[in-house]
Amino acid sequence: MWTKNLQETILFYESILGFTCCNNFPNFASLSRDHVEIMIIEPTPEPEDCENPLNNQEAFFPKPKLTGSIYIFSDNVDELWEKVKDKAIIKSDIADRAYWMRDFSILDNNGYELVFGQDISSQQKV
Repeated sequence: MWTKNLQETILFYESILGFTCCNNFPNFASLSRDHVEIMIIEPTPEPEDCENPLNNQEAFFPKPKLTGSIYIFSDNVDELWEKVKDKAIIKSDIADRAYWMRDFSILDNNGYELVFGQDISSQQKV
């Protein structure tokens, strides 16, 4: 995922979500927790990628964007909800969904939607 501020994003994932930074280079970091690994980068434009080749970073990367959400499976989504509900921007509260998942979503510090869900299909009546 792209970010405008690598250190702020590392801090968000470590302090709010309990990830650990595994690799941290000048414009790239890898964070992990349980069986999830997330890679973030501050993109560095090449001159041909910019509208104005004279180092117009804002034209190259105006804001992070993703047309979907990042779905992360959890074994205990309720516990995670209790830890993050007062520390992050909530996009959707925790609930049992028609697609047999119990999940919630938040926005990270860049505006990416992160959905945390737990399979509840074994609890559903067919």
